[in-house]
Order: sequence, then structure tokens, then C-alpha cells
Amino acid sequence: MTFATFVGIDWSGAKGKKHRGIQVAACAAGTMAPRLVRPKEGAWSRSAVLDWLTATATSSPTLAGLDFSFSLPFVDEGAYFPGIGDNPRDAPGLWRLVDRVCAAETDLYAGTFAATSPWAAHFFANSAKGVRFARRHKAVERACALQGLGHPESVFHLIGPKQVGRGSLAGMRFLAALRQRLPMVGVWPFDPPQDGRSSVVEVFPRAFLAAAGHGPTKIRSAADLDRALARFGTAPSGLSEAVDDNVSDAVVAAAALRALSADRALWRPASMEDRVRRTEGWIFGVR
Repeated sequence: MTFATFVGIDWSGAKGKKHRGIQVAACAAGTMAPRLVRPKEGAWSRSAVLDWLTATATSSPTLAGLDFSFSLPFVDEGAYFPGIGDNPRDAPGLWRLVDRVCAAETDLYAGTFAATSPWAAHFFANSAKGVRFARRHKAVERACALQGLGHPESVFHLIGPKQVGRGSLAGMRFLAALRQRLPMVGVWPFDPPQDGRSSVVEVFPRAFLAAAGHGPTKIRSAADLDRALARFGTAPSGLSEAVDDNVSDAVVAAAALRALSADRALWRPASMEDRVRRTEGWIFGVR
């Protein structure tokens, strides 16, 4: 696949309108290190990321990697929410459901979805463990573990520093809004990739770090960041010695997408069955 711009976005599902945990890095084709994109307001809102990505994807063929789960587990139980009547049958239907339930929340916040009946029964949040809670995983998350690329947390488990559920639910609202605003942008693998067309993909930065030979910890120094970038054919970052791990995740994701996007096998993973593709999606870079 051919793209002109490569973007890595480290995400946040926190309540509020400004999120220092959100970081955006972008680069063009070549070897120059991704640059950090700074919002005028000093910190990104999710809505501002949507606006920026809309403009970027419209102006040039863009491949953007977003660090949240694009869906919930489905194939293990044959449903996102077993035992519940309102059950979408594919990922875009799930995005619309989350967006509808959380429509009153500002800046695409979606934490209330996990506290709203009947879906709350499937989540383990700070206040309670739902009666139907199970630490379920998507097929690609199991593939990550088998390939030594890390162990993603279950999206249904909303406790602890590794939890990704709130960010993923907010991300589903983001994808619903992006699809409504720019239907020509492909959301892979639900939409087939096309040359000259902008696409967004799910990324798991831990998998890119593992592929770069980095250990199980986050990158928090410029030296470690530059070593990881070198593995993806990218020049040194030029950042100072201390590096925020949200920054390093975004920068490495952009560089990895640039290095890996031409590998056609990654766009058609052997383990991704059609039902998985439609309902759960896949993490780009996992074979």
C-alpha cells in the first residue's frame, strides 16, 4: 500500500476536554523521524484529534495508527454481550451503539457505557464487577501473546494502569464520527485497503517495541527511543534525554507504520478469518 503521511496517535479515554495523555506524531515517506504535532490549546482533546485527522487525511493519502481497541471480543461467545438483546452483529454497529448510549457526553467520552444497564453487567469497573463479567480477549489479542508481542488487557476489565476499556469505548465513538464525517477513509480491516485512500488502523505500541527488540518496559529515554527507531529505518528523534512514554509510543507507531505498510502480508494476516475481520478487527503488524 502507498501512503504519503504516517501518523501515530497515543490515546486517552479520560473524562474532560484536555488530555495530556494524547500524543500525535507524523512523518512523510523517507527516513526522517516523526515530528510531534502540538495543538494550539496546549493539550489535545479527542474532538481536536478528529478535526486534525480529518484535515490531514483529506489533504494526502494518510495511514494513521490509533492506540485503542477498535472492537470488543465477539467470536469466543458469538456475541459482544451474550445474554443481552441489543447486540450488534458487526463492529460498525457496535460503534453506533456506544455513540448512541453516550451521546450526551462531551468530547467523545464513553466511560458511562460501562456503567449503563444492560451492558454494565459485562464490565469490571472500579465500583462493581458485572454479573456477566469475564476477562475475554479478541482473537488478535491472543495472537499477540502467542507471537511474543505482548499481552493486551481485556477491554472488559476497567481497573488498573493497564486498562484500555475506557479509551477503547471513546475510540469507538471516534470511529463512528470519523466514518460519518469522512466515509472515504477506510477503517481497516473492516474496509479493504486501497492505494491512494487514507486508512486508519488499530495499533498496539507494545507489539512495535517488541518487534524493535525493546524489552517489556515503556520507552522513557531518547537513547532507547532512537534505538527502536533505527530498527524501523528511521533517523534519531532529536528529543531530549527524558521522554514521556505517551510521546515515545506515538513516535514509534508512526515510524513502524511507515516501515511496515508496504508488507502486503500484514494487510491480509493468515490468522484473520472473515468473521474475525467483520466483528473484532485486527491489530496492524500482527501476523
